[in-house]
Amino acid sequence: MIERRAMKRIAINRAARLSFGEIIGTHPCMVRDISALGACISTPYYIFANEFALSFDSHSGIFVCRVVWRKETLCGVRFLLRHCSPNLENDSSITALAARLGPRMVCGNGPVSAHL
Repeated sequence: MIERRAMKRIAINRAARLSFGEIIGTHPCMVRDISALGACISTPYYIFANEFALSFDSHSGIFVCRVVWRKETLCGVRFLLRHCSPNLENDSSITALAARLGPRMVCGNGPVSAHL
């Protein structure tokens, strides 16, 4: 299989939470691997949304994501570099950006180690 990713991903297998615009609450997921541009996420169910927010620690850092591929309960997402996605317009708490700065990832209000 030919690798088509722009950047190498780091395997982290870390629990996270998903938020979907108008659906109240957060939903569990597992981030299998991550890079500055995207991640592979697994959930206990199929994700129907095309865009959502991903948080590792109670929303102190939020990645706005767009699904680029799906396979059963796995999906690959690309991080969006904008204040909020169209599906999340009514959620004023989502004002985070994701960017790669040196060996650390910065998202939302603070840095997250790239070796989570």
